[in-house]
Amino acid sequence: MTIDDHLKRRLEKPTNYFLTEEDKRVIKFSGIKDFVYRKLTSTKFRKTSIDDLSRQCVQKAIDLNVSLNQPIKFTYPFGAYKTFRLPSFPEVDWAEFMAISYILRYIAPVAAAYEPGVELIFSSDDVVIELIDNYPREALDSYHSSFKNLINSFEKHLPRNIKILFKQIVPDIYSKDEYDVEISELYQNFRKEGLTEERKEKLKLGFDFNCMRNGKFDLTDQTTYEKALEDLMYWNEAYMKLSKRRAFVRGEDKIVIFSNKIPNAIDIGSTNVSKAKFWVGTGVFETDGELFYDRVLSPKQYDQAVKDIKETAIDIITMKNFKTVPTINKRLGYR
Repeated sequence: MTIDDHLKRRLEKPTNYFLTEEDKRVIKFSGIKDFVYRKLTSTKFRKTSIDDLSRQCVQKAIDLNVSLNQPIKFTYPFGAYKTFRLPSFPEVDWAEFMAISYILRYIAPVAAAYEPGVELIFSSDDVVIELIDNYPREALDSYHSSFKNLINSFEKHLPRNIKILFKQIVPDIYSKDEYDVEISELYQNFRKEGLTEERKEKLKLGFDFNCMRNGKFDLTDQTTYEKALEDLMYWNEAYMKLSKRRAFVRGEDKIVIFSNKIPNAIDIGSTNVSKAKFWVGTGVFETDGELFYDRVLSPKQYDQAVKDIKETAIDIITMKNFKTVPTINKRLGYR
């Protein structure tokens, strides 16, 4: 198999799944709900254990959707930006390609067995990234546009019962005015209550990595950055408590999937061999003989591997970061 063959299969055939005799047996004797649950929690995709509360949430969502003969709904909440630490900034790259294809392979058995199908909803947190991580609006808009274009590239090859949606908290869930009112009220509450030192330290580690210091505002001066930091922490906490965001992402009819272990969700990683978040990572294809493995690298991992990465011209997706395909002639040991 060539890299061209691998990429075409990932793009054009991620949902090509044919029910096995064992699948048919499970559906016949245990029912479609049990079949769907087994597929979604299979260790073929699931990277970590699923706790009791997450299990209950998944089972309830399956039950609700199947009982109403509706598509089974998945939400994937994410930052919806490309980290400035990578050369592909500000648009999507092969990491997003890998992740979308991987998620489609994950849900393919469900769509094959359940006629109403699946809705895969990517939920964008870009509105708060502009605030807390200091990304310029134009960079976020570039990512949004490129992510939609990449989705369109996949949609051409999907069966009619699989839909991919890309929703922004503003304006799709909140109007700007409504959002401003609620997040400001929550922000004031957090300022009054304060945060524990442990929580502040955890948030600081995230801000130190994610914040674009030379972005929308000039935070390159360390003193200026540190003065802004605690305020940004309160905005971050306020955003996570937005009522309509939570209801949309984590409604009873939704199954949350993510690349890491988070509450009430299924951790499926970003690819079959990666757990790095695709929006703050970049994709490279590992080669092993005639086999290819889809790897999402963090910025640090990319810096360590870049000297061994070969870029080859390719014509499969007509977008900025897809003119060449990055390959590395070895298996990387990252998790």
